[in-house]
Amino acid sequence: MPLTTVDLRKQRALTVLRDGSPNFYMTLGAIAAGASQYVLVEAQFPKARKYQPMMSITITNNSGENLDLFVNAQPYASLPAGVIWADSDSPVWSFKIENNDSTNVAAGEISVNLSSPPMSQSEYTRYRTLYS
Repeated sequence: MPLTTVDLRKQRALTVLRDGSPNFYMTLGAIAAGASQYVLVEAQFPKARKYQPMMSITITNNSGENLDLFVNAQPYASLPAGVIWADSDSPVWSFKIENNDSTNVAAGEISVNLSSPPMSQSEYTRYRTLYS
């Protein structure tokens, strides 16, 4: 029996969940004191649309400034100067990094890596059993 459109979509969705996504990496430009930079994931990375929401975000703050992170328009974390911060527990559709320091952040001092990690084998087996 040939696959229907619904079966094909379910199979593709399960493959994306099983394999995870590639890494989507970006380096932010300069952020003036008191300003912010907003990133909508699907606009910045069009290929990320089929993996959304991204479930893992890692931010490297190589600047000397303290920053605030907003995820999905909600205050999320403070990023002190010189830290690597990671989270893999919440979906990320958009984020904003705000410079709340009195000095500017130079271009290239903040990098962001987004991805959706692959499922474990037990999770994949459970999904396959439930939805096949």
